[in-house]
Amino acid sequence: MQQGEPQQDKPLQQGELRTIVWQHGTSSRESPPETLQEVVHDPHALIWLDMLGACASQQALLHNVFELAPITIQTMDEEKERAKFTEQEHYFYLVVHGMSFDTRTDQANMPKLDIIFGKNFLITAHRASLPWLDALFEETQGKTANEHLMSRGMPFLLYALLDALVDSYFPVLDDIDDIIDELEDVTVNSTSNDVQIRIFRIKRSLALMRRVISPQIEVANALVARAGKFIPAKVQPYFADVHDHMIRAFEVLDSYRDLMSGMLDVYLTTVSNRLNVVMKQLTIIATIFMPITFITGVFGQNFGHLPQVEHDNGYLFWIVLAFMGLITVLQIWYFKKRGWL
Repeated sequence: MQQGEPQQDKPLQQGELRTIVWQHGTSSRESPPETLQEVVHDPHALIWLDMLGACASQQALLHNVFELAPITIQTMDEEKERAKFTEQEHYFYLVVHGMSFDTRTDQANMPKLDIIFGKNFLITAHRASLPWLDALFEETQGKTANEHLMSRGMPFLLYALLDALVDSYFPVLDDIDDIIDELEDVTVNSTSNDVQIRIFRIKRSLALMRRVISPQIEVANALVARAGKFIPAKVQPYFADVHDHMIRAFEVLDSYRDLMSGMLDVYLTTVSNRLNVVMKQLTIIATIFMPITFITGVFGQNFGHLPQVEHDNGYLFWIVLAFMGLITVLQIWYFKKRGWL
């Protein structure tokens, strides 16, 4: 496809790939492997290859056309891998992670993204669809030669990719912030077990996010320090900005984790206070009935001769009943005066 001819990309299916080749001031898509074999040796061209999932044909393409080492291809095939930055003879290999959060289940997902970049090519591989990556891919079409994302070279394309990755974190963090604000109001008013379960779920998700994002800060720092042969000095401040945004995202996660820990303490305190109130009410009720029970117990003794029964003229029952009522009123008055009711 020539530049200026917009084309709507369909979502990738598992095992599919898509390519953009920038050469001689124009971009083309869906280039066959034999074309990529020629373009990859053109120092003035730039290739972006994006792959979803993994299959044997993709591995053959990576090995035969881009000459990736077997250890790199093997690592790309692993579903779970810690963020890292490694250097090979003619390319660098990055492992980073995206971020998503399901507000219905409070579950976090950190999809892995493999990035391989050389002097004139950039390869991205992922197992899950990444909306922000699709949007960035769409930005590479319908542009003039001077505005085209790939016209500025591989370093700026790599920067745009990492910048879009980090920017995708903050809408997720905003969603979590709204959930935390909602939980803060619920925690002080509810002692339901559902609140406690949700707090633990969010804490677990935040711990996962923090554990995944933490090594990416080191990766972003190493990218600036060690990739000098492909990333010129004039572009390095852009990557330093990505590093700063990564630190900011990590600090936000840290603050959320502290908030959730404090919220759990507030919830446990609320439950304890509610239990104390209930126990106080039950104790007061038991205390009120204690003298009444004593009096009825005395009058209910089964002896042969009871003075209060033998000499009763019919009014003793009502006198005792009134006396028990008076005791109850005096007890309630006393409890209120002491602030127990």
